[in-house]
Amino acid sequence: MASKSGESSSSVSGSSNALFCKCGVVSYNNLVQDYGIRTEWNPVLPSRTDTAFPLKEGKITLFSDFFNFCNFRLPVTKFCKLVLDHYRIHISQLHPLGLVELRQFEFACVALGHIPELIVFRAFFVLVWKSPFFTIDRRDTDVSCLRDIPTSSKDKDWKKKFFYIDASVIPDEMHRREKGPKDKVRDDGPSKDAYVSNALYTKLCGRPFECTVIPEGALVMAGMSLLWRDIKQYPSFRRDDAGIRLIC
Repeated sequence: MASKSGESSSSVSGSSNALFCKCGVVSYNNLVQDYGIRTEWNPVLPSRTDTAFPLKEGKITLFSDFFNFCNFRLPVTKFCKLVLDHYRIHISQLHPLGLVELRQFEFACVALGHIPELIVFRAFFVLVWKSPFFTIDRRDTDVSCLRDIPTSSKDKDWKKKFFYIDASVIPDEMHRREKGPKDKVRDDGPSKDAYVSNALYTKLCGRPFECTVIPEGALVMAGMSLLWRDIKQYPSFRRDDAGIRLIC
């Protein structure tokens, strides 16, 4: 899928540092099987001389950490695409630390019975540059909707573990945002009057969600995953003294 016209495709992140693939065959095959990467999306394991950027013609680069660490699933949700479009960034440009917060926010909204709202997301989070990627960080405010936010990926080699997949797996076109060495990333928050009385914002402030790996059944119930192979049972939860537990 081509980038929007007028935007360079030579370098997704604006960095010349080559990220060569170190993803092994076994790890790749397990990822494809575990996360339902469909054959019609034409996933490809890069060779050891292939790089994450620039993007291959008709392909996008997805990192294993997106799935293992960030609760990311395919197909992408409408809200995920909405955030990418708002910031005019490509999914391949997004750092896992930003993607995990995006997905956790989306899950928290649905868990509270709300449709995720971009203006509320922007009230809590800000787009920043984490070379050679863009990421989403907590905005400098007195309140947060998430707690125990990770500061690093568990896999220190995550940048070298990626695969290619058809760009058409992401609906519509994606922007590719270029950043020069001296360019500043500006992301002013919305006016407080625009969200302070918002019911979703109020609920999120009152109960920050733990930033953690979300059970697959919970992602399915939230409409954020299709990976539920037991067609005879729908995932459900039980609340007891120990908290809320996934029971099937």
